[in-house]
Formats: sequence, C-alpha cells, structure tokens
Amino acid sequence: MTQATAEDLRWLDAAVRYATPFLGTTADNPCAAALVVEPRSQTLIARAVTARGGRPHPEALALESAGFEAAGATLYVTLEPCHHWGRTPPCADAIVRSGVMRVVIGVVDPDPRAAKAGIERLESAGIEVVLASHAPSAALHAGHLRQHIKARPYVTAMLVVSPEEKIVTATTGMARDWIDLQRSRSSAVLVGAATARAQQAQLAVALPGLTARTPLRVVLAGAQGADRSVNLIGRFSGHRTAIIAENDASVDAPVSVEVLRVKGSRGRPDLAASLGALASKGIQNLLVEPGARLTAALLFAGLIDCFGLIRSSAAPNTGPAAASSGKIADLIQAAGLVERGQQTHGTDTLTFFRRPE
Repeated sequence: MTQATAEDLRWLDAAVRYATPFLGTTADNPCAAALVVEPRSQTLIARAVTARGGRPHPEALALESAGFEAAGATLYVTLEPCHHWGRTPPCADAIVRSGVMRVVIGVVDPDPRAAKAGIERLESAGIEVVLASHAPSAALHAGHLRQHIKARPYVTAMLVVSPEEKIVTATTGMARDWIDLQRSRSSAVLVGAATARAQQAQLAVALPGLTARTPLRVVLAGAQGADRSVNLIGRFSGHRTAIIAENDASVDAPVSVEVLRVKGSRGRPDLAASLGALASKGIQNLLVEPGARLTAALLFAGLIDCFGLIRSSAAPNTGPAAASSGKIADLIQAAGLVERGQQTHGTDTLTFFRRPE
C-alpha cells in the first residue's frame, strides 16, 4: 500500500469540507464524501456526499455522475468503501466496475461488516489503494468511529455561562446560533429531565433554512422519573422525542415518545449504559445541553469528547452555578479535555476543549 501524496491530502481535505455541512442528514449512516479526480490534470470530475437518510452511498453517486470519465481516474473517499450487502449493493464492486485505477481512503471503517474488506476487494481487482490515515476524515467520522469502537456516540457538550460562572438559559446572538448549528449537525440532542422541566426546553433548530433538521430530542430521566409536565414529552411539536430511564423509574409519556430502559441506581440511569442505548439506535453524534449536575457527572465519567464553553459578558447572572466549586473551565480540564481553540463574536467567547486521541 503506497503513501498519500500532498495532492492526495489536499483532495481529502476538500472532501471533508464538502461533507461537513451535511452532518446530521444521513440518519444512521456516516456522512461520507467521494470525489472523482482526473489524475494528470488534477481536475475534479464528480463529487457526492452520502444521500439524505443515509442511502445511496457517496461512491455510487459520484461514480454514476462521472460515467465513463471515471475510467483511469482517482477516487478520494473519506471513509473506506463498504463491501457488504445491506440496503444498497457493495460500493467496492461499483468502484471495480467503474474502471477507477486508484482509490485514496481517509480512514478505515471500523464497522465489523466492512473493516478492511473494502480495501481487500479493491486490491484484489488490481486497483491501487492508499490509506491516508487522514486526521480531518477521522474527525468527520468521529461519531461513526465511537459507535463501533467504544459502543457510544461522539459526545459534544455545550454550556453558556455568565462572567460570574452562572448557567445562561436565554441565549442570544452567537451563542444561540452556535447551539442551533450544533443541533442541526447532531443525530440527537440530550437534556436532563430536571433541566428540561425547569427551562421548558424545546431543543428545536431555529436557524432559517435548517428548522427541518431538528434531531432526535432525548430526555434523561432522573430520580423523579419523567412525565408529561415536561414540554419535550407532553407537548406536541412534530419532532421525534425519546426518554432514557432507569429500569424501574416512573415514566408517563405519549405512545409517540420512545422509552429506552437501562440499568441504573436509585432511579437514575447509568450514563455509559444510556449512551450505549443511543448508539444501538444508530446515534453517532450526540449533543448534550446539560445542567450543572449532568455536566459534572459526564465529565467525571470521562464521557465527553468535545466541550463548547460560551462565555457571554452581556448575560444576566441569575442562573444556577455552572460548577459546584471553582470555575467550570478547571472542571473541564481536570477531566482530561484540552483547550483547542477560541472564537469571539461581540460579547460572546466560545472556547473548545477536546479529548486527546
């Protein structure tokens, strides 16, 4: 297997940029991209991303668009092509039939049905395969990788705090838009029942043009269970909703709300089991909008992969404390997450913390 060239990495970078806006639209399938490139002139012939709902896969779509021009071309894919029959035929076979001479892969697919089988099929047909171990491709498919390697989704938590370290619930400006964008790119958004009840949260995407991309809304029931007094549960919205509850916890919900039962203690569901239950439902990227207690519990358990902390200097200082003692940023870093960047917009500053891979 040959090494990726500088041109290969640039094309994979382009594939990741192309796929990123479609995160959250491909259901239980990874949001992958495929580019067909003429190798001598380095000209893009065709490109595709996983179709809405997860099918068809991008390789099949890009090769169909390229037609006869795919013969002799290089195919760039952010994720290893599948070589198993599911609801679509194997992509590796379509690649072989297309006449593509070289395939550059961003990251190996950890799905047991696919891992390395696609590569082996391509190489057996005489196609040159390059495995780039491309970090941006791995980041794009972080949810898919977590689902199959750790049996849980990739977890992003977000919190908006005032200068006095109080949790802000009535967000505006950049904070509101960033939260909405993260919701639109997630498979599900989770909130604790106490927070959902206190804030009467809706968790819907309000960004113009993206309102249809509200993900599955999940209420994590606490010791008091969950009931219809919570807006997310009792009020019709047209959006999918689920509850995660400990096996014996009290739940009162309409039949349209799915209830996932997991092990737990004293009425509280086990957090790792809760994330495992979501992964088993095909949830790959989970956004958590926690209160202080759930934030601390997830951090202590090592279950947060990315934390977006927004400090809003114009926010009122009327909410609960973000951390029981000290600063929330110190709690985040004590859990092993490292600061990876910062953005400032008006009175809001967004700091990213990520778990080192």
